[in-house]
Amino acid sequence: MTHSQPEQLVQSFLMGSKQTRSGQRRLLLLSKIGSLGSLSAAAKACGMSYKGAWQAVEAMNLAAGEELVHAQKGGSGGGGMALTPAGESLVSAYRLFHEQMQHWMRELEAASPGMLDQLDVMRKIAMRTSARNLFHGSVTKITPGVVNSEVVLSIGADHEVVAQITPESVERLGLEVGSDAYALVKASWVILTEDINGAFKTSARNQFCGEICAIEHGAVNSDVTIEVGNGQKISAIVTNQSLQGLELEEGGRCCALFKASHVLLAVAD
Repeated sequence: MTHSQPEQLVQSFLMGSKQTRSGQRRLLLLSKIGSLGSLSAAAKACGMSYKGAWQAVEAMNLAAGEELVHAQKGGSGGGGMALTPAGESLVSAYRLFHEQMQHWMRELEAASPGMLDQLDVMRKIAMRTSARNLFHGSVTKITPGVVNSEVVLSIGADHEVVAQITPESVERLGLEVGSDAYALVKASWVILTEDINGAFKTSARNQFCGEICAIEHGAVNSDVTIEVGNGQKISAIVTNQSLQGLELEEGGRCCALFKASHVLLAVAD
């Protein structure tokens, strides 16, 4: 097995440690399994469904390359489980690392006030994606559904991005109200219209209107960037025919629309 450099491992952990992260949530679940001896009880303690907890256990076993938990005979509620030696070792290491990290973070903030905010900026900068549109914010509402759940992400300046993802994805990402998350939208999924400003209704849940700050012309398509306020920008790829039909030009106004089902959510892990 190839290991990352120690500083890279610590950096990766720190970059995703400011708020609840899916990886830490899984480790907490593992710890609860060890103390409670039941997957169902551990899932309840972590605010997870039994199915989500079971999927998390499978993911941890796969990542570790060996079993971290094993079923106990006679367990009730379909969740009698105990940690394997490998699982106990991992939980012990996690607890020690977590304690030392919290101590170090307090010392770091005391030595350089505002350092934790700078770490947050570093984490955002480290986010890499092929999606042109990346919005960072906090989850303000989650509406559960049987097939899809609706997640509302506040991105500042009274702007919100609405996403529809499966309940399993909500569990896997560890999303809850107050969670830190990213919304990603490909530029080709963004539809441009004239500046409707509420003039008519559309089925697209996400609507942002603003001034066109840049247009990059291509042979067939053009890349249009819109400033929607508070430093937020949205890029869209449209055909040159649409560009001409809408009479879009730099300095003009238009609206960007995209469906909630076209929004991908991500968390720092």
